[in-house]
Amino acid sequence: MITRRELNTVLGLAFTGFVSGSAAELFAAQAPPQQDSQGHDSSMPIPKPLIEEPIEAMPDSVASMLILNIPPHNPSSPPRAFFKHQHTGPIFGYILEGTIETQVDPDAPKTCATGDVFYEPTMHVHRMLRNLSDTQPARILIFQIVPNGKPAAIAVK
Repeated sequence: MITRRELNTVLGLAFTGFVSGSAAELFAAQAPPQQDSQGHDSSMPIPKPLIEEPIEAMPDSVASMLILNIPPHNPSSPPRAFFKHQHTGPIFGYILEGTIETQVDPDAPKTCATGDVFYEPTMHVHRMLRNLSDTQPARILIFQIVPNGKPAAIAVK
């Protein structure tokens, strides 16, 4: 039987592997095969993490991954109301497609495009998230850890 802590570790490693796997393939495709002093193939570099953040001890938590689809911004429509919220656990995001603007306290708004990553600390207010394209949807891969029995997000005024 696997413990929750072991499951969280495995899911975290799987997420890191998923996100950094394509980078490793790119490096491998560009690097000519080389051999080290013992004759081993050393052409596969060790990929560097795209993002690293310490995670608080959360033994009674659930880790999950989801894809968040953000429709194109329609300048002729009234702006959509954004659900200002705090996450009950840490959030890691990877932009699969598109360009977004996001703002999480205490940081200023920032723009993230395809291939960028971001981190939202536990209980920091997420004030804004919007697709910057008028025509193309944006897609974000989200990895989150949520304490058992709590919602992933809590509304704030």
